[in-house]
Amino acid sequence: METIYICITLFIVVAILSVINYLKRVETHVQWRNKLAKLDVKNNGDNDEIIKHFVGYEYPFEMFLALNFCFYRTFCSPTIASVYRKTGTIYNTPDKRACDTDLLMHIWMDYGLDSTEGKASYEHLNKIHGLHSSKTRNVDFVFVLCCLVVDAIQFTNDYGWRRPEEKEKQAMWEFYRRVGQRMQLTNIPENLQKCYEFVESYTEDNRQARVTEDGQVLTEAITKLVCQWYYLLPAFVCRMAVKVVLYQMGATFQRKLGLSKPSIFESLLINTVLITRRSILCVIPPRSVPYKLSDVIMNTDYGCPVSKQTITKVGPLDMLAKIQ
Repeated sequence: METIYICITLFIVVAILSVINYLKRVETHVQWRNKLAKLDVKNNGDNDEIIKHFVGYEYPFEMFLALNFCFYRTFCSPTIASVYRKTGTIYNTPDKRACDTDLLMHIWMDYGLDSTEGKASYEHLNKIHGLHSSKTRNVDFVFVLCCLVVDAIQFTNDYGWRRPEEKEKQAMWEFYRRVGQRMQLTNIPENLQKCYEFVESYTEDNRQARVTEDGQVLTEAITKLVCQWYYLLPAFVCRMAVKVVLYQMGATFQRKLGLSKPSIFESLLINTVLITRRSILCVIPPRSVPYKLSDVIMNTDYGCPVSKQTITKVGPLDMLAKIQ
């Protein structure tokens, strides 16, 4: 009987704390919505502020996943996959490649695109991309840019604790439009709707996107990396999750990676886990300080803080030797 009383008491305590935390989240979100209403997505400073909040407070894990799963989308492009395969960075050292990319791109979001750190990051990335500019078309870079927008919105919408506000979606597009300008891309879609249309058109066009050996090799390399990251889970569960998430990102592009359609059981299982996670997120306390993934990676992998000087250390050693 005593055990029953203890269990009931614990249940009541957890329920009360969950309600309190949920109400705190709602209150915090209302305050953010009021502030968001006063910000202009086309103003660079306001745009950076929206993205910092979006990534640092609301969706740090979802944005991490979105960026890394965006890799998969690019593998259905023969041009992009061929460049990736020839450089060998994704196939030979996928963990370093993923962490370096996460680091450089999260610096833009954590510090602001036009901050000293943000400027140093995209200028450094421009130099690295410049080594392969003759092998990659502008349209391929624009495809990658648009995929980053589409996946950021889809992952936060599908897996975050709440659905993004429309203004946050527009801010994400405006942010990456600015990134494209600073990376000297041309023919960038005019707005968010055209961004979606561009990704769909590119993916559906068999001349631009199709199954290739390079794409399949790279897909397997990143999938192994996901299994490595989540080593506490059985590998078959990780692979199942990857297959389901990729299919939900887009059936056509998933097929062009050479992957099979997930079964109803696989989709039901993985989505049940994701829905459960989403429910749990709603009843844990909201963040009081931003999570800066760029700081974590720089300190862990390079043993130093993010700065204009330390950013130049990021990347494959052979490529760094060519640009410095």
